[in-house]
Order: sequence, then structure tokens, then C-alpha cells
Amino acid sequence: MKRVFITLTICLAFIGLAQAQLSEGKTYSSKIINGNRPECGDWGLYFGPSFLEIKELVNPKIDVIGLPLINVKYYATDNLEIRAGLQYGGKTTKANGNYDQEYILEDNTVEKSIPLTNKYFSRNFRFSPGVAYHFSPKNILDVYMGASIPFGIDAQSSVFETELYKNEENELKKYSFKNNNSYNSFVVGLNAFIGLQAFVADLPLSLGFEYGLSGLLRTNDQTYHERTDMDGNTQKFYTSNHLSNEFTSLDCRSKYMNSDVRFTITYYFNNK
Repeated sequence: MKRVFITLTICLAFIGLAQAQLSEGKTYSSKIINGNRPECGDWGLYFGPSFLEIKELVNPKIDVIGLPLINVKYYATDNLEIRAGLQYGGKTTKANGNYDQEYILEDNTVEKSIPLTNKYFSRNFRFSPGVAYHFSPKNILDVYMGASIPFGIDAQSSVFETELYKNEENELKKYSFKNNNSYNSFVVGLNAFIGLQAFVADLPLSLGFEYGLSGLLRTNDQTYHERTDMDGNTQKFYTSNHLSNEFTSLDCRSKYMNSDVRFTITYYFNNK
């Protein structure tokens, strides 16, 4: 909490400095081709990985959703920016094979070829519309604040199927064993952010950072299990990462709060 307070204080100080330091030179035209600030009708493509996303990317133990595939800005007015981000990630594995297993009977040893199927997939999708308001273009740094509403789907599924043999009165009897799990949750959140960016020379390019506070809600935050044991009994139940019990029915929702810093690179263009 102390780190969040310190970071927020620094960001607010930057905003105060940027608002106070008005440029004393000539007021430029906002044509993108001259390297000046965007104006109404201009577009931007931006890349903005956050500190947490970069940290997850370099950690091989974490399956990340991936960086945003498409991030666009559109200036509805000289000061009002409409933005949207699209994010998608997934992983799929499938294994089919056989392995040998020995079973010891009273008079001999029997070797069986055991089939096994193991499948896993995960999908993560986010769409994040938002708006940002840019303060006076006379500031040396472009200062803005805004909000976005990310929403999407997180889904996972795993299938494990095999055949086992059980020694019953010195005879091997075959049984099927299954262990299937599925998770499907709708995700919606709210991000509030403040940002600073500087325009690079005469290029239609800006570099900056955003500091934001975000909240996230996961609905249906539970995993469904279907398991068949060697006796042919099928168990159906639900579990949650937050609970250790097995439930015949479960409705679990989870809320998350976080703060993060995002580094931004934006390229501007227009269709005039």
C-alpha cells in the first residue's frame, strides 16, 4: 500500500509540473506530418505493455494471456480520445499413446498395453474500450486521464482418459478411467489511469507512461469435474481455487484490485 501511495504521489507531481510548464514558443499546427500533436480526426496505433505483463512474460512458470494484439486510438476532438484494445491468448496440447503395464497373477505375469489420452486447452479473450481526455496542448508534456472497461472470457478444459485392469479372483478385468475438468468464466473490470507522453522530434511518434488502478470481477470462478473410477462410479462436483472442498453445486465470484505502470509507444496517422 505504501508503494502505491508513493507512486501515485509522484504521478500527481508530474501532472502538476507538466500543467505549469507551458511552452513559450509558437503555437504549432496539429498536422501529424509536421511532427506535432494529433488533432480531431487523427488515429493512433499504440503498444503499451505494463510492468506486470513484462514480469509475467519473462517468467516461464506463468501462462500469460499475451500482449494486446490491436490497440487503436481515435481523436473525436482535439482533446477527447477514444481507444480500444483487443487481446487474445491460448494454449492447446494433445497426447495419445500406449504404455506397457505388468500385472502379477498367481501363476504368471501378464503385460497389457494401456491406451492413454490427455488433452488440454486454454483460451483468454479481452476487449477493452475506453476514453481519455487530454489537457491543454500548450503543456510541454501531453497530460491526460481516462478510463477503460475490459471484458472477456477465460476458459480452460482438460481431458484425461485411460484403461486400467483390476485383478479379481486371479482374472484381469478392464475398466475405464476418466478425469475431465472445465472452467469458463466471464470477466469484466474497470481501469482508471493518468498518463504523460512526449512527442519525438518531427516524427508522428510519442513515448510515455500510464499509471492506473484497476478492478476485475470473475463470474463463475469455479471448475467443474467429472471423474469415473475403476468401479464404474461417476463423480460430478465443483471446486474453486479459493476453497478446498468439493461441492455438488457452486456459484463463486472473485474480485481483484491492483495498480500498475504501463509504458506506451504511439504512432499517429490520418486519412486526410
